[in-house]
Amino acid sequence: MSKPDHNKPDDPPTMHDVDKPATLFAVYLVVLGLAVANIMLSVAGLHNLALPVQLGIGTVQAVLVAWYWMHLRRGDQVVTLSAVTSLFFVFIFYVLVLSDVLTRWRGGL
Repeated sequence: MSKPDHNKPDDPPTMHDVDKPATLFAVYLVVLGLAVANIMLSVAGLHNLALPVQLGIGTVQAVLVAWYWMHLRRGDQVVTLSAVTSLFFVFIFYVLVLSDVLTRWRGGL
């Protein structure tokens, strides 16, 4: 049976998991570029295609933010569980609001 080594300095796992500033800055520039593209597409006159394209751009932005700045790529179970739980509740809230709007008789939006 081995004895625990109490002389070992504290070494939290996050000390080795530091992001490079260049990577974070590149992701920041991509998110800003996608925001500018989304704004420019709003006046581009895509008509029926505008909403799906802008929702796609917004989805890419949300995934980039979650993957890099919310540290979902690290694989920590607590962070992943928090993200999945929040997405689940947002889905429920959207379904409840949509069901309320769709069931109103000529009084909705």
